[in-house]
Amino acid sequence: MQKTIRLSSNWTIVLKIVIPIIWLSFFASLLLASLLANAIEAPQVANASFKMNMVIFIISGLVFFYFTLFRIKRADADGQFIYISNYFKTVRYTLNSVKEYELYDHLLFKAIHIHLHEKGRFGKRIIILPKMIHFKVFIEETGQSIKLRNAESGAKSNP
Repeated sequence: MQKTIRLSSNWTIVLKIVIPIIWLSFFASLLLASLLANAIEAPQVANASFKMNMVIFIISGLVFFYFTLFRIKRADADGQFIYISNYFKTVRYTLNSVKEYELYDHLLFKAIHIHLHEKGRFGKRIIILPKMIHFKVFIEETGQSIKLRNAESGAKSNP
């Protein structure tokens, strides 16, 4: 396999970039409007407790995005390398630097954890949302193996 193929799903950019930007834009605008609102014209929005709840809601949303969606990476591969990107930087790893691939089968989606032998730019464990057709071709052509994990019980099984 010499041609580079995309291992990640098309949903990666939507979940990692688009949804957080739209969410933050909407709620930050609502917070800004509440800060600028006149208490006589809009008493519910200019209320101090509403403003404090909005700040808490925005901060908790950003924390949620940081620990979930921002961890997802884009992955491409060819016959010798796997390319991992956070859409701002791309890092190239040799296939030998990958320790194992683990497939977590959640109810609504699948996630693959790529474990590296040594810590890389994005850490020792990289999470991608795979495009399963391309990922299966990659696994078959490179002779790599993948461990299946049931997300609910954490049990391991071999394909």
